[in-house]
Amino acid sequence: MNPAVATLVFDWGETLMRVFPQYSGPMSAWPEVEATPGAAQALERLKDHYRLVVATNAADSHARQVRQALARAGLDGHLSACFTAHELGARKPDEAFFRALESVLRQEPRQLVMIGDSYRDDVLGAFRAGWTAAWYNPAAQAAPGLLPLHDLEITRLEDLPAALAAPRLPGYDRCLAWLQEEAVPHALLAHVHGVAAAAYQMAVWLRERGEAVNPLLAHRGGLLHDLAKVKASGRQISHGELAGLMLDDRGQAALAEIARRHMLPTLEDERLRPRTWEEMLVYFADKLIEGSRLVDLDERIAGLHRRYPQDSREINAITPALHALKETICGAAGMGVDELIPRLRKAFSATTG
Repeated sequence: MNPAVATLVFDWGETLMRVFPQYSGPMSAWPEVEATPGAAQALERLKDHYRLVVATNAADSHARQVRQALARAGLDGHLSACFTAHELGARKPDEAFFRALESVLRQEPRQLVMIGDSYRDDVLGAFRAGWTAAWYNPAAQAAPGLLPLHDLEITRLEDLPAALAAPRLPGYDRCLAWLQEEAVPHALLAHVHGVAAAAYQMAVWLRERGEAVNPLLAHRGGLLHDLAKVKASGRQISHGELAGLMLDDRGQAALAEIARRHMLPTLEDERLRPRTWEEMLVYFADKLIEGSRLVDLDERIAGLHRRYPQDSREINAITPALHALKETICGAAGMGVDELIPRLRKAFSATTG
């Protein structure tokens, strides 16, 4: 378990407890109540390592009624406290809600994790408050705008203990800070955001099809794959290898391998070819973003020929492997190769309510 974290703060409705739309009023008085799948198992495994509390926007229930509902579902014994908007005087995602919790719990933002299903209320509220944000995402959706600001993501509550114990990826804001420390120019920032969004969306599609892939890792890998592009200019080391060394120094081994393996020639290099889905997705997404524009693979290859005419032979040699990788990704995502770019364009332009 993460020793820096002291308290896990759970949302209530649709996170720990199911919400039945046919009932109204306080949940404690409903004819039936039910815990969400995996909630009891997760709380049982976590209760000896963290303080566990509930914090909810519930309008129809006060803290006492929330505890009564939790008790009916067999969850109350795992939780040390419950708070609602009535007691805290504010609602998520308002910062005042999180500051009030910090005050009553007597803890700092770095010691707190918010776990909830609402991206707006739970994730964005925690992100703005400086907490660790864990998104409970049972529908396995993509984050709004293909910009995942959360720190952890689970599709099943029983996976939460392992997610909390796993090495932590850098947050979005830390990734931006690392890029700015390396004097990455605006045009390159736009490029890495495009690569990150494309890799993330493809990872979400693959996860929907049952592939073992971490969309958040694909996103952060896309953001940081060109971390050393400015620093490596004029050196004998490739910017991919240098970025790998820099990320290794930061304790980010998985991100280091993504950076190392994204360079064009690595696809046919037995030692450096992308191996994991995250490595393959960032490698391929990098070949779909021309500057900051999403383009088809053939257009991107043509752009590489224009910019690097001295490498035309190498680009021609790698082109069949690039198309083969596209077929592999599209096949795993359950789509034809001609569907990929239209679907990515639609995802890039989609809005959320």
